[in-house]
Amino acid sequence: MGLIGRHELRSLSARLSRWQKLALGLFISFYVIYITSAYDGSLRAFFRFQHSVVTDYYQSQRPSDGWLYRRQHYPVDLDNEVGLIIKTGYGTKYRMPLALRALSNESFFPDIAVVQDFPVQPDQRSYNLSNGKTFKSGINVVDILGWNLDRGALKGREHLERIYKYKNLRDAIEAEEWALSEGLGKAMGWELDAMKFLPALEYTWNTLPKKKWYIMIDDDTYVIKSTLKLMLGHINFGQPHYIGNPVGDYKGRFPHGGSSVIMSGATMRNLFEWNPEIVRQANLESPYAVWGDKLLATTLQKIAVYLDESYKRLFNGEHPWITRMWQDRLCLPIIGFHGLGNPDAMEQVGEVFKDQEGPVLWSSLGKIYGVPEWQTFIDVPIRPNMNYVGRLDDQSTTVLDVAKVEDCIDICDRAQTKCLAWVYNADIKRCDYAPWAILGDIADGLVSGVNGKLGKRLVDRCHKPR
Repeated sequence: MGLIGRHELRSLSARLSRWQKLALGLFISFYVIYITSAYDGSLRAFFRFQHSVVTDYYQSQRPSDGWLYRRQHYPVDLDNEVGLIIKTGYGTKYRMPLALRALSNESFFPDIAVVQDFPVQPDQRSYNLSNGKTFKSGINVVDILGWNLDRGALKGREHLERIYKYKNLRDAIEAEEWALSEGLGKAMGWELDAMKFLPALEYTWNTLPKKKWYIMIDDDTYVIKSTLKLMLGHINFGQPHYIGNPVGDYKGRFPHGGSSVIMSGATMRNLFEWNPEIVRQANLESPYAVWGDKLLATTLQKIAVYLDESYKRLFNGEHPWITRMWQDRLCLPIIGFHGLGNPDAMEQVGEVFKDQEGPVLWSSLGKIYGVPEWQTFIDVPIRPNMNYVGRLDDQSTTVLDVAKVEDCIDICDRAQTKCLAWVYNADIKRCDYAPWAILGDIADGLVSGVNGKLGKRLVDRCHKPR
């Protein structure tokens, strides 16, 4: 620094008051502490969480969908530039043919890695998509836990209970003890699932390299292709991205695995090519992990890749009939559904959405499933033996000693934006309302309705594709 620079600093210091100097000193000290703290440290986690809370509140108060219909700077060919990872287990292997059929129904034909906790079975060699992709030709099936053990990634952990459970399941299958295999697969599937996440991603990175995007889903998850294409076209795949439906507190924020987890190719490269030691440590932690999706999140934090919550309103962790259509999501597209473990449910969803053109908005679910329009709830507000609120939680509101259903409607109207749907139980004079609505569930003895005025006003503000 020259003479002039030092003179300017002294002049600036002289102009600052004592309190301004103190504040500046505290700011500089805090900044130095922050940037030198560990990437996965509690200080960074706390401030990232607070930033997410503020951003989430702003988005809830001023939801915006205009960005979706602007020009895409990063268009993606989902069939050729995406690697799809489907997790399955022995207890749920019956879901896989239906999951593949659902992909074919909506003409979604990415390269696929089916990762599981048991040896590949003869009937899995018939896996196929309607575009001609078959087993080992576009559809890779692997016993991911066996793969991880065989390459030595779990060296020193072979004596642990969870590893023994996997080996017992594998031995029972190879001995063709089917009843025992089914029992073991269902009893410990969640434990083995926690060990799949990291090796599944590494295997896919090695097998299907240099994809723009990698998407991990469960075998009971349905992904809507048009929404996925629309969202990814606005995100730079050349930068590290880690996107999903956030759960957990500030110490370990991670995306709900069933809602799907999306990672850019840059994130996969940073993790598996540039940080093999961190991957090695994470593999050794996996036999102890309660949730594999959280282990993935904490591993990525060590390389300064954090969950991006900007797109949380596009994700959904429920099946269609209990999906909550929040008022701040009505104009946004929905990425998919989860909890379709029942074979009929996956098949039905696959049929419903196979011919959908353009993005599927949250607000369009009602029309797709034949639920009355907003205006009909304005004209006829009371629907007997129905429930449009669904499951209650800390975001819903309960009012007791409500004399009649008309009073419940008045309570909803006065709640304004906090009430999109209400349900009334005349027997106990209870009124519940929530800032969301579901498609509607049959509920004998209850009466329910939707705030049609609010819903119509919100939907009328939605942007339309150009």
